[in-house]
Amino acid sequence: MWHELVHTAPLQLGVARTRWTLATLQSGEPVWRRYSLSGFWRLLQALHIHYKRGRHYVHSPDPDYLSKRAAVQQCVTHARQRPAQVVTYFLDEFSFYRHPTVASAWFPAGHDQPRAQRSHRSNIYYRVLGALNATSGQVVFRMAKATPVAFICRFLRHLRDTHPDVTDLNVVLDNWYHVHDHPDVQSAAAAAQITLVYLPTYAPWLNPIEKLWRKAYQEILHLHRDSDRWSELKQRMQTFLEGFNQPSPGLLCYVGLLPN
Repeated sequence: MWHELVHTAPLQLGVARTRWTLATLQSGEPVWRRYSLSGFWRLLQALHIHYKRGRHYVHSPDPDYLSKRAAVQQCVTHARQRPAQVVTYFLDEFSFYRHPTVASAWFPAGHDQPRAQRSHRSNIYYRVLGALNATSGQVVFRMAKATPVAFICRFLRHLRDTHPDVTDLNVVLDNWYHVHDHPDVQSAAAAAQITLVYLPTYAPWLNPIEKLWRKAYQEILHLHRDSDRWSELKQRMQTFLEGFNQPSPGLLCYVGLLPN
């Protein structure tokens, strides 16, 4: 009876509620009202009815951390061993803003600190969807105002078009909830014969393309002077990323993917 009750929608004053609380449960039967709230809570514990989070959530650390990390490492190893048949990409999204990001810089002693002026305009942003080839260092990217599910699906199809003859195309990505695991993304990957390999939750250190974003901050975005020249800032980011359109051993070394 109890277990059936807590799986139904509670009613209070004739109005359906979305969840049970301790008080609404206790008001269900006159006999239950004889208990204090703490006594009623102990009764529920004795009946093995517990207060639980109501929907799925992402764990940190990931209970499957080691197995997921091993799967990612295996994708990279296979790409190195069989480059004609296997390609592995690390995918991620990145936002950059009109206002410059704060950072320290060298400057003569006794003078004002180096600083970049904020714009009087709103701090708008632009998005980058990028994929780093784990063995060549080449970066495939697209820039837009937003990177919704449909945008990611088109990007996956573009990756397959870039490698039409590769038998195993792996894309390693994080757990951006309701986006990277969206059914449309799953379907687009399956149609393009792409294997999506998910990183452990909350483990950005396992995604080497994160270091490319750090490089963008160091070279373009920290203390930039283009807050009132938004088009120029976007073009600078475009040019920066286009610098990795070809195989880039230097980038592989920078992000830690160049094998010893």
